[in-house]
Parts: sequence; structure tokens; C-alpha cells
Amino acid sequence: MIPIVGDLIQSTVGNVVDRLVGKYLPESMSEQDRENLKLEARRLSIDEYKTAIADVQGARKLASDETVGAPGWTKILTVTHRPIWSFLILGLFAWTVLAPYFGFDEIKLTGTHKEIMQTVIIFYFGGRTVEKATSYLRPR
Repeated sequence: MIPIVGDLIQSTVGNVVDRLVGKYLPESMSEQDRENLKLEARRLSIDEYKTAIADVQGARKLASDETVGAPGWTKILTVTHRPIWSFLILGLFAWTVLAPYFGFDEIKLTGTHKEIMQTVIIFYFGGRTVEKATSYLRPR
């Protein structure tokens, strides 16, 4: 596991486990049993994390395998659809902010439109962040 990610998981899981052990286990439980429980909880959470990463990698491999023999335009679409939508949403947002200053017609957006724009932006940047982070976890 990557040291930074491993440390993050250990510290986060460790904090949660320590709180749970302190709050829900009886005081009469021996210190050795408490430590064993903490170690087992950490091991299980790391196993769960590894399983989740393996699932993501399996889905990527499946998606990659499905594109074999596909027309070229579909391969281009799989790479460009997210940036294209993001640039369109960013352009629409910029228009709503700048149009009044330049004397152009304003586009009235409802709350639903704004939520959709925010969702697109969040998924684009969030998805890219997750992809970059998990790319360091793949076996080389």
C-alpha cells in the first residue's frame, strides 16, 4: 500500500476503532483483548479497502476489454465526454456571470440547473482525483 494512503487509512480507522473500543467494550475486558480487537478491526478495514480497489480495477479492465474491436469514434467518446461536458458547463457558468457586463442577454438558471452544473463539476474533478489516487495503488 502507498505510505500516504496507508497512513491515512490507519490513522482514520485507528481513531474510529479506538473510540468504539473505549465506548462500547466493557471495562472488565483485558488490555490484551482490546488490542487484539483493534488489530482485527484494522485488518478487516484494510481488507475491505483492498477489495474495493480490486472491484474498481476489475471494472476498468472490463470496460477496457469491451472497447476492443469497437469503432474508433467510440474510443474517442470514452475519453472526451467528461471534459466536453465540463467545458460546456463551465462556459455556461461563465456566460451567466459575464453576459450582463457585456450587454448580452442573460440566461436565467433555476436551482435545478445550478445543482446539475455543480454535480457535473464535482463528478469531473472528484472522478479525476479518485482516478489519480487509485492509479498509484495499481501493481506495476
